[in-house]
This record gives sequence, C-alpha cells and structure tokens, in this order.
Amino acid sequence: MKALIKKGKGPTNLGIGEMEVPGIHGDEVLVRVAAGAICGSDLHIMHDRYPSTIPVVMGHEFSGVIDEVGECVKGWKKGDRVIAEGNLETCGRCICCTTGFSHLCPDKKFLGITVDGCFAEYVKVPAKVLHRVPEQVSFEEASLAEPACVGIRALLEDNRVEAGDFIVIMGSGAIGLLAAQVAKVVGAGKVLITGIGVDVPVRFRVARDLEVCDYIVNVEKEDPIKIVREATAGRGADIILDASGSPMAIEQAFQMIRRKGVLAAIGIGAQTVKVPWNQMIDEVIRIQFCRGYAYTTFEKFCSLASMGRLKLRPLITGEFPLKEWEKGFQSMESRESVKAILRP
Repeated sequence: MKALIKKGKGPTNLGIGEMEVPGIHGDEVLVRVAAGAICGSDLHIMHDRYPSTIPVVMGHEFSGVIDEVGECVKGWKKGDRVIAEGNLETCGRCICCTTGFSHLCPDKKFLGITVDGCFAEYVKVPAKVLHRVPEQVSFEEASLAEPACVGIRALLEDNRVEAGDFIVIMGSGAIGLLAAQVAKVVGAGKVLITGIGVDVPVRFRVARDLEVCDYIVNVEKEDPIKIVREATAGRGADIILDASGSPMAIEQAFQMIRRKGVLAAIGIGAQTVKVPWNQMIDEVIRIQFCRGYAYTTFEKFCSLASMGRLKLRPLITGEFPLKEWEKGFQSMESRESVKAILRP
C-alpha cells in the first residue's frame, strides 16, 4: 500500500512510500482509511518540532471502514464505519494509568507519532479504541472527531461550561472553532474567538458561517481585553481556552479572566511563558493544562454529531488525494485551510 512516511529529520525526509498492508493480531482490526485530516501536530512533526518515532507513517485523525477483524474481537465486523482514538496502548502500571488518566501515560503508543498512522490506505488499531460513525455523518466530517474531542475534554470533562458563561477561545483554528460550538451547545451565554490578520480570509469566514461566535476579534486590530471587560461589565471571562500557545495571547488571558476563573491551556507554543503569580493567588485563577481525551470524550462527540449539534462540514476547506499531501500540508501552513483532508 501507499503511505506518507516520515523517514528522517527535516521535511525533505517526508514522502509517499510503498509498504506492506499491516497484519493484525487477535484484538486488532484493519481499517481501510476513507479520510485523514491534517493536524497542526503533523506540521510540527514534519519540521521536527514535535518528537516522533522514525520511520513512522504519519496521521492520527481519520475515519474508515473495517476491512478485517482479529479472532478475539467482539462487537465489530467487516464493513462497520469507524473512527478511533489516537492513544492506542498504555503501560497499565503508572500513576496515570492506575488512577483513570491513561491518556496521560508517559509510555503510551500514539497513532502517527510512535506507531504507524492513518495517512495510508490501511491502518491497524486495537478494537478497544474504536467508535461508530453515526449514520448521518460523512467520513470527511467524522475525521474531525479527534480535534473536536480536544475541545470537548477541555470544556466538558476537565472543566465544565455553565449556562450563561462568557467563554473566550484564543485561536481560530479547527480546535478553537469546534470548541466554540461545544461551548454554545451546552449553554454558554457568549463566545468570543480570537485570531490574527492572516486568519481573516478563511478562519473568520468559517467562524461567521458557524453562527456560534458572538465576537470574532482580530487581535492585531482590536483589543480583546477591552471587549471582554465591556461585555461582562468588568467581571471578566468565566473560562478562557487557549488553543494558540502564543505568549501574547496567554498574557492577555490573565487580563481577561474573572476571579476564580479558569484558563484551559491546550495550545502548543513557546516553551516559556510569564505568569502573574501574585495576581493568580489574589484572584484564585486556575490554570488547567488539558491534554488528550478519554473513551467517554469520543462518545460525547458521536452523540453531538449524531444529533447535528456540531457543524463539521464548514471546517473542511481543502481536500486532496494522498499523493498530493504537500498541497494539503501547505494549505494548512498558510492557513488557506481550516482543515485539509487527505484521501488514500
């Protein structure tokens, strides 16, 4: 089969190669990939800004059809439409695994990063990480499950949006736009999303089309701090989700958050960020670093998607055959695409 393989350091060592279709064992399934979405972390891996096993088939956001099931697999059959969690295996012994947070296991095997991923014609995964694609959801839409689950985990499981909350989403990429929808679905009063000038042509257009963002703010031209303070009569935002990783955005967040508010951090960015320690103590601000998701998170996505509560199609702004992966990656890097899909 053909696959997009990271063979060495640097973007020149990423390309389409030929490899054997994966063989499966007793508790595994072989999935014929229908759609694979390009994630920001895929761009980081291409440029060696995120650690990965080499060589590795890249990609972890996908949907497809079961082509073969292992002899120990129950409840799944050939032809089932599926999505899968990226966290495939954990050690089962560490403090995270034994206290219900196996997605944080330091020795986990993650799809497309430490084990071969989905930018290929076929991918194998353990049956335990599978979830059914709702009938009314397309393969392309279903491939957005993983970034949606990042927002669901941050806003509904690690934290909890309350009815009437003022929510700020910093970063208007796919995770930010999906998180904005999740916040509104569960009753947020107002949602403000931020971006920069380069986001205006595509990401801001999509944000408007989704009709869930009450404020869409270009921070290069507008002051989000002033907007939040005026909109909340000086109180501040209840939850700020940072999907940017930008030190400037995080600095602004501390000036927008209310007393006893929550800053949910999911964006990968600068290694060092200044934190106003005395303000945090005085105002009892909580920083919640949110990473990964659980089985329950994917089930929440499937439920919301099946009810039509998430608009997924508007985020897919580029579709490419696998052999044109470079165009897909470029469309993501240039922000011409909110989400670009690769088709094997």
